[in-house]
Amino acid sequence: MSEAVQERSAISQQFGSATASDGSRVFQGNIQGDFHLHQPPEPLERPETPPNPTAVIPFNRDRDFVQRNTILDQVHRLCSEPASRTALVGLGGVGKSQIAIEYTYQIRERSPKTWVFWVHASSAPRYEQSFRDIADYLKLPGRTSPQNNIF
Repeated sequence: MSEAVQERSAISQQFGSATASDGSRVFQGNIQGDFHLHQPPEPLERPETPPNPTAVIPFNRDRDFVQRNTILDQVHRLCSEPASRTALVGLGGVGKSQIAIEYTYQIRERSPKTWVFWVHASSAPRYEQSFRDIADYLKLPGRTSPQNNIF
């Protein structure tokens, strides 16, 4: 006989019990001793309601943007997979940033519930600050704790 069954049998003999139709038991009698009520601890940080999906792009759309449909189609295709990553690589001044900016506006038009964030990667501190800003914007729990690495 298992320990749990033996314990239940001992309690039943000591206090008497009634069995309900669903098989549960109600024990009758007095229990002596201390009664302790344990409640879960209060959360350290009250969860905040995150904002609705949005785009945080620090640049306006270029009204004079020269369409590069082949490249934009490739970016749309590559970014359509969940958790995908795409890099635009080229010499300075060829339009990488303008393509990325145009893509962000197009994706928001096609899918307004898509989150879009611009991450500045010109230096390590600026890169890290971009992620801190995103965590603040999304109101991620624990974002201000020094023990949490948001990168």
